[in-house]
Amino acid sequence: MTEQLWNHGVKKLKPYIPGKSIEDVKKELGLTEIIRMASNENPYGPSPKAIAAAGEALMQTHLYPEPSNRELRGKLGELHKVDPDRILISNGADNVLLIIGQAFVNPGDEVVYCSPTFPVYRTSTVMMGGVPVEVPLTADHKFDLEAMLNHVTPKTKLIYICNPNNPTGTVVDSNQLRSFLQRVPKHVVVVLDEAYAEFISIEQYKSGIDYMNEGFPVISVRTFSKLYGLAAARVGYAIAPAELLQPMLAVREPFPVTRASDAAARAALEDVEYTNFILAENLKGMKFLSAELAKFGYETVESYANFIFVDTKEDVQPLYDGVMKEGFIIRPCTSFGYPHHFRLTIGTHEQNERFIAALHKVKAGKTTTI
Repeated sequence: MTEQLWNHGVKKLKPYIPGKSIEDVKKELGLTEIIRMASNENPYGPSPKAIAAAGEALMQTHLYPEPSNRELRGKLGELHKVDPDRILISNGADNVLLIIGQAFVNPGDEVVYCSPTFPVYRTSTVMMGGVPVEVPLTADHKFDLEAMLNHVTPKTKLIYICNPNNPTGTVVDSNQLRSFLQRVPKHVVVVLDEAYAEFISIEQYKSGIDYMNEGFPVISVRTFSKLYGLAAARVGYAIAPAELLQPMLAVREPFPVTRASDAAARAALEDVEYTNFILAENLKGMKFLSAELAKFGYETVESYANFIFVDTKEDVQPLYDGVMKEGFIIRPCTSFGYPHHFRLTIGTHEQNERFIAALHKVKAGKTTTI
């Protein structure tokens, strides 16, 4: 009887299954220390300046936040060289993606994206009565631009491109993406989910903002959760032409970001030395882990994010269970359709070395008995 009251779209949703929490694993296995390398979090945490700024802002928690995040948009405008009025701030990139669905998708509208990828694209589409059109990734785990174009119809409203893609860490070629955008029909909006864009180190790489400045009707979605280490603060943003932001601003809640989160984000942008340190350490960790994982016979996909997509060539579940008993949480990719793969977040140098040591124990059959 109760289900008869539900929104019809809710019945079609697949609940998002996040990686196990540190708290749950501690309780389940009786461990005192857990290192989570499953959720693509910044292992070094946020800039000390961001923490200090958030603490100071907490003294004004009795006041509502400034609703337009004017100062933060101003700093982002300077960083990206865009008009701050073309920026929308909300509580996390996933919320920005939900806002896009609310703003553009009508019942029956089609939304095209490749799969596997970030599941919010499907969720936001189904919630609004839209039709998800899922296209397989290419053989090298990238978004298949040509196949997506072939699936565009008069009913298509949105196209999502996760670049770099989650969970594979791959990017699409900039020239191919420009050619793709030139051929997308005018009735379709392209959303570039660039949550990991700051980690890309490709020479002359073009971002969604570059394409927007060239006049393409694209929306770039970014986050402070990854590079800036503010995952719990929930700060994400979109950069788009004014006509695309207008409906998004209409459905966005009035006070989406707390004063503390806004202050932390502003301070994080100012600490360029710290973000450069994070980028350098991530690159070193990527090289170390890729080389060590290869010694196990595992294959890794070239990644431009803060994680690695690893093919173990066998059922990944025993490996997942084994390293968890050693105090490490990784992300098995079975739910993404990859039963032999796992996604591994780049940790600190110490965490990376300890993970490889734990992996040796698991492969040697010397896993800790709980």
